[in-house]
Amino acid sequence: MKKTFTAIIILLLIQGCGYAPMYSKNQKTDFYIQSINFNDGDRDLTNFIKINLNNYFDKKTGKNFVINATISYQKSASSKSAEGVVEQYDLTSTASFQVNFENINKTISISEISNMNNFSDEFKEREIEQTIKKNMARSIVSKLLLQLTRFNAS
Repeated sequence: MKKTFTAIIILLLIQGCGYAPMYSKNQKTDFYIQSINFNDGDRDLTNFIKINLNNYFDKKTGKNFVINATISYQKSASSKSAEGVVEQYDLTSTASFQVNFENINKTISISEISNMNNFSDEFKEREIEQTIKKNMARSIVSKLLLQLTRFNAS
């Protein structure tokens, strides 16, 4: 009885379930970005997007994309106190990508919205805003790559 129970446990441990996250880093892509041109826009957000896309420039196999991008960023007051002091900001970034793939043009628009509290310490506020921009850029890039994968499949 112990031998069969041990054998079943060992078999279950050896086989595993083969689980892999859907959007893991190990996901293979058969495309690369030949070039991406950024028009005027928020410099910080543009740089964060470029950094996140670096892995997709080196590859020279598979299908290639030529992209023109326009990035906009807006910080606006969403709530004020009775004295008129801003308490919370709405941070909105919009990215518009013109994708050219084998003489087929497609526009991909991606928007991200986040809220941020006003801080009395200006340095801390800028630091938190930079962190939010990094997260927005990461989200924009992942959504763009998902669209490119779909575009590539069709």
